[in-house]
Amino acid sequence: MKQLGRSLMLVVATTAVARAQPQPDVPTLPPDPGGAPAAPGTDPTADPQPGDPPTVQADPPVAPPEAPYDPYPAPSASVPDEPPRPPINMPEVLTTPTGFLLPAAVFYTKFGLDTGGGATFDSRIGLGDVAEFGVATTDAIRQRQDDSDEDSDRIQPYFTASFRLGVGEDRLFKHQPAVALGFRKSFETKSEGYESRIAELTLVASKHFGDKFAMHVGGAFWDASLAGQLDSGDDVEDRSITFHDVATPKDQFRPFGGIQARPLPRSLILIDLGWAPEFCYQCATDARKIRLRPVLSWGVRYEVASWMRIESGVRVPDIGDANLLNAQIFGQVSFTSWGLRRAIDRAKQ
Repeated sequence: MKQLGRSLMLVVATTAVARAQPQPDVPTLPPDPGGAPAAPGTDPTADPQPGDPPTVQADPPVAPPEAPYDPYPAPSASVPDEPPRPPINMPEVLTTPTGFLLPAAVFYTKFGLDTGGGATFDSRIGLGDVAEFGVATTDAIRQRQDDSDEDSDRIQPYFTASFRLGVGEDRLFKHQPAVALGFRKSFETKSEGYESRIAELTLVASKHFGDKFAMHVGGAFWDASLAGQLDSGDDVEDRSITFHDVATPKDQFRPFGGIQARPLPRSLILIDLGWAPEFCYQCATDARKIRLRPVLSWGVRYEVASWMRIESGVRVPDIGDANLLNAQIFGQVSFTSWGLRRAIDRAKQ
């Protein structure tokens, strides 16, 4: 009996000591917005009491699995926007030059055919926005045997090289026209047993009047040479003559020009008047062996795309004789490319 009493006293003492120890703080979780709502009149943060309904706890959020590491990621598909390119004004009206130069590092290529069997090619590149270099073939140079020939024939292919420099429109002061000084010279060309060359120095100004109309006005100073069996009055001998020896400076100078109108956003109406040399191998006097003939052209240019244009029209190779039977209908297509300019811009970045 005594032993049972001692055991009870030991249990009571142990329980009292355990209750006397401080209890650890248990953090209280905030109520889950997605869980079940608390019953009215109850505090969701209070400790649960006997008889309270069980609290439903929401499952903890599960983090999405991490993507596997790719040591060779694909390049970004986003490409920086290319700066807008200014419109390109063509270096020629139809057959005469304009005061507009090609932008720096822009290529220009033109191919042409006409109903008289002529074929032309022109390729240029802009240099620093202030100059332009190109090589071309022309079918404008003509020949005839003597004054009795009613019609003249073209000399082709007639290869030329050209260089132009100038300033763009409004570059130096407000309302300043575009101005270009150009020089064109041919390679020596042989036809019908005669050798000929031409050279042309031009100065031209071009000005836009709004976005619908533009005018081009210039002057050309010509020179040429002819060599072969030439008539010298009473005899025919192998010799050469030059235009500056048989003509006055006034005869070597000719004005030229053109106009363009834009009735529609992509369409231009073009008219120009220029000059081209004609060689007469057996004409009676040396002054008539090399002459300048007026050339009138009119037509349209359609901008198919920013890099492609189509031209078509009529060209009268000698309007001075009013001979419309020699008129030709021509077609031309020209291309421009910013490819080299883009490569240079990327290399600068």
